[in-house]
Amino acid sequence: MSPQLSSRGNGLRRFAGQVAIVTGGGSGIGAATAARLAAEGATVVIADRDLAAAEAAAAALDGTEAVELDVSDGAAVEAVVSAVASRLGSLDVMVCNAGVTLDATVWDTDDAALERILSVNLVGAYACARSALRRMVEAGSGSVVLTSSDAGLVGWPGQSAYCASKGAIVAFVRAAALDAAPHGVRVNCVCPGFTMTPLVEQWIEDSDDPEATRAEVAATQPIGRAAEPSEIAAAIAFLASEEARFVTGTALAVDGGVTAR
Repeated sequence: MSPQLSSRGNGLRRFAGQVAIVTGGGSGIGAATAARLAAEGATVVIADRDLAAAEAAAAALDGTEAVELDVSDGAAVEAVVSAVASRLGSLDVMVCNAGVTLDATVWDTDDAALERILSVNLVGAYACARSALRRMVEAGSGSVVLTSSDAGLVGWPGQSAYCASKGAIVAFVRAAALDAAPHGVRVNCVCPGFTMTPLVEQWIEDSDDPEATRAEVAATQPIGRAAEPSEIAAAIAFLASEEARFVTGTALAVDGGVTAR
């Protein structure tokens, strides 16, 4: 049975008085992360291309608001980050989580598809981190956490563009962490394995044999199951918190042992 970790953060208040932005926060890992940070005291701004989803996620949480944002638009990213930091007085945590997927071999990936996945997963994440770091470096504190993937650490067939975009995040985090460290700011990423987000749940239900598909997914995981979004959110919250104050430039695999093979 998959454990259901509480979004209440086990009573912790690690983010009391802090301001956080979570991109791609309308569902899945992003929504779980927003819930975790809010439960631990943060004022959270959920940014998502799907404003209705962001508003629905925010409505379920105290001290949380929603904003529409397409992270592939660098000017829009800068405007949102600037507005949040100015209006709320600070930006302490930035979670760059927005992302898209693409199932295609190298030879079936056209330029438009490649540009789309890189514009969101890499350029968009870079823009979000960049805008946050500008404020954090000036303030002398802060934490940026990006969502990479186990596909950023190992190869997966039919996922060349996705692997490239997520592998680039790992490299970016290492370099950005070295830029930011002298200024008291940390930069890390999580590398989730197969996670039971609403999109994945729907993909399973739409398959020819949902029960067989669930079993196949579980069989690919050394730990015997897929992750819950709340488990990835817990790792993100740790990296963002002061408990991880000596952790920077790290790609934390939260994948049930997949990359240990």
